[in-house]
Amino acid sequence: MSGYSDWLQSPYSARVWLQTSMTAKAQFAFVNPLHRLKHWIASKGKRVDCWKQRDKECFYCNKGIDQQHEYAYGVYIGKGDAEIKYLHTNLTTHTHIQNIFSQFFDESQNPCDLVFAVERTEITNLSGVRVLGYDIKQIDDEEMFVPEVLRPSPLSPFQNLVRDFKWIVPEEIVVKLLDYDSKPFNLIDLFLLIKQKAPKLPDKTAKSYAVRLLENGVLDVKKAKEYRH
Repeated sequence: MSGYSDWLQSPYSARVWLQTSMTAKAQFAFVNPLHRLKHWIASKGKRVDCWKQRDKECFYCNKGIDQQHEYAYGVYIGKGDAEIKYLHTNLTTHTHIQNIFSQFFDESQNPCDLVFAVERTEITNLSGVRVLGYDIKQIDDEEMFVPEVLRPSPLSPFQNLVRDFKWIVPEEIVVKLLDYDSKPFNLIDLFLLIKQKAPKLPDKTAKSYAVRLLENGVLDVKKAKEYRH
């Protein structure tokens, strides 16, 4: 498929969306979205937070206004752009996306390594009714927008609240080593490469980074960061 649309983006937040029949490219940052409870206020034409999710009394629940489930998926929308945007979906779309992710996991594929065509279209809910939502299809042979080392943990949305890892090897150095990831190195050659990419780095520090990144004779940039949980 060619002629992909650009994502519509909020000028006030990181939220992105598509209008009906639009299709855009995206890479998912993680597979477990942020879950929010909302209420649709028809008189205001907008959704508002349900305060019960914060363990507080909710005025809208007390008035008998139904809760709605909202799921915010973190996505990357451009090659080399590691800023996470948020695609807000309803329960039907969330269930649909999770079923697709499960198929990839069954085939030992991480869906966060893939780029998808995301289409705003009708999908079938659990009651068999066609409703407006988002469909996703893998784009074959499309290079990922953001490599794994620059992404958060794929199984947790925790990074939306507090970044869930720290860099042991600085990110600016890791970016310069991405082209060499998974290639064979000995300790001396990797040390020299790091010094080449960061000449002002002290020898002792460069050596410690080389030791950190070397795994069975292969450069593994994923070891540049350490998860907090």
